[in-house]
Amino acid sequence: MSRLFLTKVLVCLFSLGGCLYAYLEEQNELIKLRMEIPRLGQDIKEIHEENLRLEFEIESFENPKHLMELVLQNEYSHLKHPLVSDIVVVSQEKKEETPPTKQTKFLSPSIVVGAK
Repeated sequence: MSRLFLTKVLVCLFSLGGCLYAYLEEQNELIKLRMEIPRLGQDIKEIHEENLRLEFEIESFENPKHLMELVLQNEYSHLKHPLVSDIVVVSQEKKEETPPTKQTKFLSPSIVVGAK
């Protein structure tokens, strides 16, 4: 009887030890993930700042004053402003299916094409 009791106690102790080990391992993984959160937050902040910097750079490059300075450079001397006669405007008409009693026309936005 004591041998059976000793076996049951050992099985219970090993089971309890295994559960405790699994719990501690899970807590360690959780702590590692919690330690990564501030670093990832900093990475996100840096990416956001880089995006803002690039947006500013794009806006400053597309600034009309900067574009006019680029026109004066030899590299872009072949570019010219289109004349009013060179601009072609293509408009599209859309018809919506309506009953025969009502006929309405909807115009979509025009498409403007640059120089020929």
